[in-house]
Amino acid sequence: MPGLVAYSVAGLGLLALAALESLPLRVPPLPLLPRRHSTPLHLRHLLAAVLSALCLLSALLSAHHLSLPTLAASALFLLYSLAPFAPLAAPLPLPLLDLLLAAAFAQELLLFAHRRPSTAAGIENRYFDLLLVPITLCLGATLLAAHRPGETTPRLARAAGLALQGTWMVQMGFSFFTSAVAHGCALHAASRADYTIKCRTHEDYHRARSVATLQFNGHLALLVIAGAAAYAAVLSRTSRPPIGYRLLGKEVQMEGMPMMSRFTLDSDEEKEEERITTAAAPVTNGVESHDEIPLHATGS
Repeated sequence: MPGLVAYSVAGLGLLALAALESLPLRVPPLPLLPRRHSTPLHLRHLLAAVLSALCLLSALLSAHHLSLPTLAASALFLLYSLAPFAPLAAPLPLPLLDLLLAAAFAQELLLFAHRRPSTAAGIENRYFDLLLVPITLCLGATLLAAHRPGETTPRLARAAGLALQGTWMVQMGFSFFTSAVAHGCALHAASRADYTIKCRTHEDYHRARSVATLQFNGHLALLVIAGAAAYAAVLSRTSRPPIGYRLLGKEVQMEGMPMMSRFTLDSDEEKEEERITTAAAPVTNGVESHDEIPLHATGS
């Protein structure tokens, strides 16, 4: 159960970080961030500092399985979290903070990419391999944010990567340390940090790997649905008519169609009679006028 609690706390913390990351943050065009706009930034860094400190403490308490890459990654995340609170004359530029965070994500990527427990055939390796997907997304989004510090898209992509990483860590905790593990496999723990999940047969091993892949696809689909729903909710609250277009009023709509209310169907005979009537002499003051035929006098 301690392993389940650790994974759950880490996953929920990453979800909270993703929520704070997706909040709107007004960034001025200057490379320095004024302190009057840095309240969401400081709150995010405080939560990241707490999670980094807990991870660093957990790595230090694992005396029998002390991992230098784990310590390095935790120290980089802690340094990034505490950097905005340094007593400097001016705040650190946002690109510099993003580069420091990118280094921390790169160290985390190397940590899980080269993780090899005591038993190389453990099912947990498949879960850690799938964890590389959201970490890579966070790394790429952070590098893009360092290149374009004022844009919102890299921050939203990083928030999506943190959310997927958080939900997947919660799933790993339940898959490793509860009865939700795949059928035919069992946890074998040498210590709190040194464990593996062994399966009885080769078929059980492949079935467990397939279950892990299906679980990850489910988490990814859930994230896409939640993101689309959140985007639709925000768009419905802030939607406005496109610039340069306006709705036509009733008077404007009827102005261009004055003859629609008097539209009738005429036959060919009625059209012929109307043509003859139009060609007839006009009526002036109620008396029909005719063209005078000139008379030529025959004599005087």
